[in-house]
Amino acid sequence: MSAKETGILIVEDEPSISMMLEDMLTDLGFVVDGCAYREEEALDLLESSMPDLALLDINLGLTTSLAIAAACKNRGIAVVFTTGYATQDVPSECGNAPILSKPFSTADLKTAISLGLSMNRDPGAASRPAGMLTA
Repeated sequence: MSAKETGILIVEDEPSISMMLEDMLTDLGFVVDGCAYREEEALDLLESSMPDLALLDINLGLTTSLAIAAACKNRGIAVVFTTGYATQDVPSECGNAPILSKPFSTADLKTAISLGLSMNRDPGAASRPAGMLTA
């Protein structure tokens, strides 16, 4: 699947970061299927679209994106988490999904997306920890 055929859902509670991600993804040739700032918005978007990957900020203000990640997993949608958390503070519920530490570069984002998509296609990859990607 090429970048031009890969749809990505952005879930990020900071509008400026969401816009930056949208620009980065567009520059990389990905299709942005939608942007959500809150858990409810993201779950609604998942009802009306089928992205290939969800790029989820772990902390969404008063909630987290863990319920969104679970909904993605149930639908076969790959997940990459983004966070400002230190490695030891990342919730264990994130599992083995790639975790991209903020701030990150466009190259880091591309690597994390490739890893997330490949882990979603390879069932054995779930048993291998993806780890945290840092700039």
